[in-house]
Amino acid sequence: MLVSSVAVGGLAGLLFRGDWRNLRSVRILWLPLALVALAMRVAALALGLPALAHVVAILLVAAVAARNWQIPGAVLVAAGSTLNATVILLNGGMPFDTAAAAAVGAVMLGNDALHQPLGPNTRLPWLADVIPMGLFRTVYSVGDVIIAAGGFWIPFSILRRR
Repeated sequence: MLVSSVAVGGLAGLLFRGDWRNLRSVRILWLPLALVALAMRVAALALGLPALAHVVAILLVAAVAARNWQIPGAVLVAAGSTLNATVILLNGGMPFDTAAAAAVGAVMLGNDALHQPLGPNTRLPWLADVIPMGLFRTVYSVGDVIIAAGGFWIPFSILRRR
């Protein structure tokens, strides 16, 4: 979700008369750590690694985003990532609302090592994947929405900088 929101934020920044040359001035601290987090997340999804592998990758993203707090939107990415990591850690996976998923035709949830159906013992259920998004045929968490807002804002604000 972070990658797609960054792409949309970049496109929107350009459409609103932003300047792509502004990207040259951005210094992302701990960039190698962000790349490790991305590789870990891809590997965890592709290989079906346990939820803890996802948590480590998510917390690395949160750390990089927090370290880059001065970049507009980075604090949102850190906050949303921390919320997602918290609910995953407390539940041993990311709970999702099966009714909401069925309502939007989500088919992938529950077929991996990360997601699990929401149940009566779910901790912090309001932070789970409970927000249906019909356009994308999936459900998102509050953390996902916050991450997406930050991911959009980062390139949009940089490109629009005068």
